[in-house]
Amino acid sequence: MSAPVHVRFQRSGGLAGIRIAVDTDTDELTPAQGETIRSLLAAPDSTPPSTPGAPDRFTYELLIDDGRQQRLLRWPESAVPDDVRPLIAELTTRSRPIP
Repeated sequence: MSAPVHVRFQRSGGLAGIRIAVDTDTDELTPAQGETIRSLLAAPDSTPPSTPGAPDRFTYELLIDDGRQQRLLRWPESAVPDDVRPLIAELTTRSRPIP
């Protein structure tokens, strides 16, 4: 079994502009979600599309850290990859408002 990977998730924007966030580790997620996180960390270094978010839409941010490397990914709501959407949904459910 591999060591847990730490994830910091944040959602910002939206009509009310309320930011939510959660810190978690892959050992607290399903194996499929953990694999998605590990694949995002290991993917070739490419920047997600930098298309501007539409007004009143969300922006999602993942900071992934396995202790050796760190990767920051940011997507406007319309550009989240299909294979990442279930992970975003789960992390959104676990999130709480931040000041």
